[in-house]
Amino acid sequence: MIIRCFDESDLGRAVELLEQLSPSLIDNDILRTAVADLSGDHYINVCEVNGLVIGTSHLYVQPNLSHGGKPKGHVENVVVDRNHREHGIGRLLVNDLLRVARERGCYKVVLNCKPENYGFYKGLGFRVTGEVEMRFDL
Repeated sequence: MIIRCFDESDLGRAVELLEQLSPSLIDNDILRTAVADLSGDHYINVCEVNGLVIGTSHLYVQPNLSHGGKPKGHVENVVVDRNHREHGIGRLLVNDLLRVARERGCYKVVLNCKPENYGFYKGLGFRVTGEVEMRFDL
């Protein structure tokens, strides 16, 4: 099992995994362009077993002006193939994101998740803050 940085050859499998997380209509050409345009503020990793990508996650590092420009991290799109869950792969993926966040000098890492995922993230040291996510659909 290897945790490594995402590369463009992983795109097709990453799309399959992301559809397990949130089924949607993903246009691979648009996604390929978006991935190519990601800045150094984005870190996407994958977990590979025997040549097959079975999990992925994403960290976005954003400067925060209210903390003197120190960055904060946003965890997104943590997904492990449904046939490989409950083996600690999600833990490995998120811990790798936390490693990168520390290396980048982030003062905190945040994420949004469904209440049924609280236990998983609490087990990794995250806590429920009482803040409320709000959304405006465009």
